[in-house]
Amino acid sequence: MNKPFSRFRFYFRSSTSLIAVAVCLAILAPTKGGAHESPSVYDIVASVRERLAASIPLQELNQLKPEDIVPLLTPEEKKILGEAHIRFMVNVPVRVYVFVDNRFLEKAVIEPFWLAERGFAPTDFVAHRLLEKHTAYVCEFESGVVGLGVNSLSGDHRHYFVALEPINKGDTVEVTAVYPGYQTVGKLEPGADAYADPDMEPITKVPPELVGLTLLQVDPWRHRDARLTSIYTETKYVATETPDQIVLTWSDEPQSTQTIQWRTSAAVSSGVAAYMRQDENVPFDTAKATLVHADTRELYTPRVVNNPRINRHTVTLTGLAPGTKYVYGVGNTIESIVSPAGTFTTAPAEAQPFSFIYMGDPQTGFNRWADLVQRAAREHPDAAFCIIAGDLVNRGSDRDDWDDFFFNAGDFFARRTLVPTLGNHEYHLSTGNVLYNDIFTLLTNGPDTVPPQHAYTFEYGNALFIILDSNKKPADQTAWLDKTLEASNALWKFVSFHHPIYSSSPRRDNPVHRAEWMPIFDAHHVDMVLQGHDHAYLRTWPMKNNARMDSPSEGTIYVVSVSGTKMYDMGDFDYAENAFADTATYQAIDIQIAGNRLLYRAYDSDGTCVDEVIIEK
Repeated sequence: MNKPFSRFRFYFRSSTSLIAVAVCLAILAPTKGGAHESPSVYDIVASVRERLAASIPLQELNQLKPEDIVPLLTPEEKKILGEAHIRFMVNVPVRVYVFVDNRFLEKAVIEPFWLAERGFAPTDFVAHRLLEKHTAYVCEFESGVVGLGVNSLSGDHRHYFVALEPINKGDTVEVTAVYPGYQTVGKLEPGADAYADPDMEPITKVPPELVGLTLLQVDPWRHRDARLTSIYTETKYVATETPDQIVLTWSDEPQSTQTIQWRTSAAVSSGVAAYMRQDENVPFDTAKATLVHADTRELYTPRVVNNPRINRHTVTLTGLAPGTKYVYGVGNTIESIVSPAGTFTTAPAEAQPFSFIYMGDPQTGFNRWADLVQRAAREHPDAAFCIIAGDLVNRGSDRDDWDDFFFNAGDFFARRTLVPTLGNHEYHLSTGNVLYNDIFTLLTNGPDTVPPQHAYTFEYGNALFIILDSNKKPADQTAWLDKTLEASNALWKFVSFHHPIYSSSPRRDNPVHRAEWMPIFDAHHVDMVLQGHDHAYLRTWPMKNNARMDSPSEGTIYVVSVSGTKMYDMGDFDYAENAFADTATYQAIDIQIAGNRLLYRAYDSDGTCVDEVIIEK
């Protein structure tokens, strides 16, 4: 060895240490097919969750700690979770340093669980990322495939990052066949990005002995990929063979299409929708209706211990007449449809008066939110659709939260199209795919720099609507946003996303979003920006170039609102024309053709109009 091991906290003075290193050197010889050929960590985690949920009572499940779960894993499961999370190939023998979040060291049992079993030993080396510290564990590998395990079984703390040092002096380390492929390679030094995400805090301090090593910059957002603790739930609303959670969305243009989605138990393997033009003199009749068979897909959420498997059914109706009201029903078969499920009206082919509802975060207190939704339905029965500016639920990866949301919505979204926006809580505690993507079928005409359905656009009457994902990098959506606004001749322009350009909270601000998107809004005169996140109500003066304008004809109005029961403090801001805290609201926006008027009104749960704006063009 070219560098003495005396600088580490371990020494080769016992047969146990020698065996551990031997195991570490041999455990991952190159396998047929290269670094990528391995079982899926995601599939193994799902299998473990299902097994634990089926064999351990819910209360005991959520008391399990990582050290309790490790003995419950099979040898194959431990091998995959300990080797197949990250893989890459090296051309020469290397020492692999895994820099572990120091908060794990405060626990009695170290995570990642596989470090000791794989022969990784602790060192005195500590790297810093501002206030966060990461202690290095080291193990030696021959040239070939190197596989590393999951960050933790708890889902806690920052993901580890990796540095590589050649064992033989004079060797140059080359890293190839990195899996997952979007991870990057750099140099370990102060100022370097620890992760394959430049928005994360960089490395600020490195032990001098390790400066210049090859740095594998891993995906920081995979730290919860193997979370197995405190994740299990029961839904209060178990799926049955009767369709429920019926919701209208758009996955194509709203003038001639309508998408309908619903849920059943896994016992129902198919679905059908029947629709016809609504005529007060002609009752709904499946014999006279047009039939469309559903695309049926299983939604498997093993963490919901009393209802892990359901089926979701989706149909998209096409060839509809613009500006026309339809009535529809859904069922397992055509014979099972005995009554309508709801109605919808397609968007007009030309400018016509219409209205829509906008809400900020529902997130919590769905039983109280239900009252607000029912009032909106009663007072505005002709509202064409409802925009929700993110945080529809509190725990986006917990299906029981979604079940609660849909149950309390009643038939609200069966009679007006839901236009959802991704909030940070849709990503909250995600351990795989964002469940939002599995539940909704939405437009996919957004930028290719964000996942499909995360950003999209549509026109309704004489208005353009743009939905953005403010959880993703604003810069990745700016060019598409600019191009979409530039190409539109719509009289009215609305944009909705979650994190506010102008916050209502005294302790929150989103300067990156403001810097990226506000100049685009200014350049194309967006009329209103509809946001959430801050759990209070705020409407700005018309704003342009970060300054107050005299009239809406000169600037954009930004709104923050909340529809659920979780409330935050209100700050004192000179950009606020109207602001108040501790009040759930919904907003009704009427587009009037006569006089080219927009009437905006905010209502509280008692039906009192608490804010009003009129814009004329």
